[in-house]
Amino acid sequence: MIKRYYNIIKKYFKLGANNKKCLLFLSSSAFFRSIALLLIPFVASKIIDAVTIKDYMLAYKDVGLFLICSLVYVFFHHCNYVAYCKNSVYTHNKLQKLILDKVTYYDEDFSKHIKSSFIVNTAFKDVGKAMQVPDQLFDFICYIISIIISLVILISVNIYMGIITFILLILYFISLNKNLRLRDFYLDKERKYNDSISELIGEVLDGNVEVKSFDMKNDLNKYLEENKKKWRKNFFPKRKYYDKAEVISPMILAIAKIIVYFIAINLILKGQYSIGTLVLVIGYFEGIEDRIYYFFEKIDAISEESISVNRIHILLNYKNKNMMNFGDIDLDDIEGKIEFNNVSFIYEKQEILKNVSFKLKPNSFTAIVGKSGSGKSTIFRLLLRLYKCNRGSILLDDINIYDYKKEVYSSNVSIVTQKPFIFDMSIRDNLNLVDSNKKNQEEACKRAGVHDYIMSLPDGYNTKLVSDASNISNGEKQLIALARTLLSKSEVLLFDEVTSSLDLSTSKKVMKILKDLKKDHTILMITHKPALMKLADEIIVIDNGKLVGKGKHKDLIKRNKYYQTLQK
Repeated sequence: MIKRYYNIIKKYFKLGANNKKCLLFLSSSAFFRSIALLLIPFVASKIIDAVTIKDYMLAYKDVGLFLICSLVYVFFHHCNYVAYCKNSVYTHNKLQKLILDKVTYYDEDFSKHIKSSFIVNTAFKDVGKAMQVPDQLFDFICYIISIIISLVILISVNIYMGIITFILLILYFISLNKNLRLRDFYLDKERKYNDSISELIGEVLDGNVEVKSFDMKNDLNKYLEENKKKWRKNFFPKRKYYDKAEVISPMILAIAKIIVYFIAINLILKGQYSIGTLVLVIGYFEGIEDRIYYFFEKIDAISEESISVNRIHILLNYKNKNMMNFGDIDLDDIEGKIEFNNVSFIYEKQEILKNVSFKLKPNSFTAIVGKSGSGKSTIFRLLLRLYKCNRGSILLDDINIYDYKKEVYSSNVSIVTQKPFIFDMSIRDNLNLVDSNKKNQEEACKRAGVHDYIMSLPDGYNTKLVSDASNISNGEKQLIALARTLLSKSEVLLFDEVTSSLDLSTSKKVMKILKDLKKDHTILMITHKPALMKLADEIIVIDNGKLVGKGKHKDLIKRNKYYQTLQK
């Protein structure tokens, strides 16, 4: 039992999300509060004894002492509450920040092993549970100390009462630990099926149009019911063992109470103990019983919170043999020269890229073309360091891309996708995520050709974008995403089919912007549009993971049969 809870606490503090001053304040206030509470039955028995012998002056002094103990208890109880609130807020914010940092740091291999519902539930529900661990822990320790002191006092009054209480308390703890351990086993499984249900509901929301179009409701309900059956299969035994811990285990304490009171009353009838001693015995045994009740609450809470701590630990300490490590080169004076040297990439035993080599000069515009599934998007994913190539090397300014610090590389290589994600916040707030300087924002929007449109809106840059910017056109959304990318000051810009869903007018605007951007950027674009291919300084032709052509449009159209096929 001790080892189990020691490991839970050890794992919690390894997360490193506590304010040390608050922890000190929390532990000391819990300790002094418990000491004050322990003194109250002792002082109460002294009052009874003083009244019994009609020493009223002593009784009044003891009443004053009783009042002081009560006030000290209230004071430290309040201090404990303040410390708990401050540390909980600190821990909650710290853990969520750590989770956000880790999720944005991990590569795409992470998303294959950790479901999004697991991340969301952990970031909110589990963080909310885990932040309570220090308070539960210090209360737990103080209750143990109080129970031990109360036992010592009972033993000093009558050794038989003390020993019987001690033995039955040990039996209680054994029963409690067993039931809570089994409860947590089924709770952990229950949480996993909760994640599956959350994942399904999230997918239904994302694909709501398809769900309605194909009338998938009945089939989805069947799938949901399968997960709910598994959830119920673990919910009922979880409740069974919790009920045993809450109802059956305390019966042992009830037996102990009956025996202790029987012994105490019998000794008073024999004239061996005074009424004050009876008050003392009752006070401390009732104190033990109360503390056992609260002890159960705390140990139950820590036991349940261990599931949350474990889930947070899994997320923050995720390890995988395919995870990439980033370097420590802090060089930020990037020109934008890119080089692929015999790059091969294997994904789930399938070779996606095969010995691909090419160079991109700074201040150039290069188009990547090829049929769907040929490996074009994989080149982008490798450049974004979402995957790591299996063979060969990728260089940025003659330095391996994996040798750069994450922050340096991310700020110099950015992407605009055909469906860019815009957060449900104002245009200004979306841009603030990259650069909060208003002047820089307006300059980026002017260069992206969207400033005049934004200013024509009733609220200008403060216009709220809802549901992934569904209240503006795809073209304007694409241009705002481009402006956001320009704010990053990236030297290398990746464009993934950005004109595929745009109307002719906006596509022409994007083409004009690209001509301007290549003056001070390295631009690499995946496209199927011949007009953009003609605009490119160089075209890279990919087929089935191999580079099968490279050059300008006018040269490739003459001599490269595969490129000719793409044009048709």
